[in-house]
Amino acid sequence: MKFANIKDLQKDASGIIATVEKGEDVIITKRGKPAAVIYPLTEESMEDYLLQHSPSIRRKIDEGLKDAREGRTVPIGDLLKARKTRKRAGL
Repeated sequence: MKFANIKDLQKDASGIIATVEKGEDVIITKRGKPAAVIYPLTEESMEDYLLQHSPSIRRKIDEGLKDAREGRTVPIGDLLKARKTRKRAGL
């Protein structure tokens, strides 16, 4: 793990990103106090990040979990069966 202050980031953003791409986290400090962290992000880990940090996605997940706890869910088998029935009926 490395540390860089905001001036370092302004002067050498490419170098700091290169460090991160090698797998090392960089903590950015402002006036000597931690302000942010830059860490490696792959396409796969980006999906996880978005699921964890997107307020709208987080809200939808929480709503789904609440529905499941309160028994307002439909088994996937029932949904697939209904889909087949509608397909056969030409809907």
